[in-house]
Amino acid sequence: MTVNRSSPNRQRALEVDVELVAETALPVDLDLDAVRRLVSFVLAGEAQSGSWSVAVVLTDDGTLRRLHRDFLEIDTETDVMTFPAEDGSPVGTDRRGGGDIVVSVERATDQAPAFGHGTAAEVRFLVVHGLLHLCGWDDGDDAARERMLNRQGELLAMFDAHERQAGTAD
Repeated sequence: MTVNRSSPNRQRALEVDVELVAETALPVDLDLDAVRRLVSFVLAGEAQSGSWSVAVVLTDDGTLRRLHRDFLEIDTETDVMTFPAEDGSPVGTDRRGGGDIVVSVERATDQAPAFGHGTAAEVRFLVVHGLLHLCGWDDGDDAARERMLNRQGELLAMFDAHERQAGTAD
């Protein structure tokens, strides 16, 4: 998908390639096409440009626990991990960006009720969390985490409104 945005100086384009990999059973109400649109929407909403390639891997607790242990030396389950792709382009240029977002559908299923929604909504929330990390957001302290969680909620609300207006909402 290509998204064009106007800037004061020039027209900048965002090209997004999204690969979805399902390694586990998915919630029946998870619309994979909507997840693809969500990725593009969030990147545009975060004023990204250039060519992006994002893989969203939907997997289980065991896989996330192994990744968490192998990359962060923390031997526990987690809900989402992000692996940025680096291309070496200077910031501010049309660059190639993206990376992998790995989501535990099992963890999403377990924690969704605590947030008052279903597994599909929690998976979408976690995908947005991973995307914000790819865009440079950090949640290393409580204040930063709060800002990031608020932005996730804003982006999902805007995306849902956009989907309703476009007639593509569930």
